[in-house]
Amino acid sequence: MALTQGYFFIALGKRYIDECYMLAETIGKQGCKRPVSLLIHPEDEEYARSRYMFDKLVIFNPDDDLWKECNTGFEKFCLYPRINFEQYLPYDENIIVDSDVLCQYNPDTLWNYLSNQPLPIRMLGRIDDPNWHWGAIGEVSKAYGKHVPHVHGGFFYLRKNSFLDQFFAYCRVVFYRYDEFNCKRAFRGGRVDEIIFAIAHAYFNLNPIPFDDVPAMTFNYGLDIEVPSKLQTEGGQNVEMNDYIPFVHMFDKMEGSQFNALYDKIMRK
Repeated sequence: MALTQGYFFIALGKRYIDECYMLAETIGKQGCKRPVSLLIHPEDEEYARSRYMFDKLVIFNPDDDLWKECNTGFEKFCLYPRINFEQYLPYDENIIVDSDVLCQYNPDTLWNYLSNQPLPIRMLGRIDDPNWHWGAIGEVSKAYGKHVPHVHGGFFYLRKNSFLDQFFAYCRVVFYRYDEFNCKRAFRGGRVDEIIFAIAHAYFNLNPIPFDDVPAMTFNYGLDIEVPSKLQTEGGQNVEMNDYIPFVHMFDKMEGSQFNALYDKIMRK
């Protein structure tokens, strides 16, 4: 039997549901028929259903020891669900991106590439990036005793698998050992998920997909860029890739002029 495929987004709050609605619209605009599901607060279920866009609504209702260790809003509503992803996945194969992402090109080729990967988890990043993690990745690697790569938390491909369970279980171990490995609490005063995933990659001898190796995600398209585009802008580079890049991560979010300009371009084309 064929594996089920779909998109799964964290939407913990109405504004994130709204962003995910816009993201889902842009995915549909590309002709992709895969369903979209959300992780939501229980009090937002009626609102999410009223959008008539989403396949499954997974209720976020944490109550465990790790949740009690989360102190900041980011730790509670971004880091915690991410390092517990395997407990929420609605499909056999899942692509997860941040809510402040838009889809400028049909992602079928990307899906095919990821589905044929032997690993059930693929993330983007750089194998060696001495400037990452606020310039402290060298300190982390030294404390951990092994090279730790740069891993981006805005894109996941996750396939249900026993190895996936092991991977996320180890992420939760790293959560508790965060300070021991010299990881920085430099984002809103708390832990960040990306360095946890990076250490888990090191532990299991995994490498992320380099941003400019596979057309998957690019960043912060300006008003002058016509879509679809092959332009990879991560890290300030401007590299033309060999194919169009499906996902564009827009840091100015739904309230930003560039986000809205890109959304309008995609929906008009």
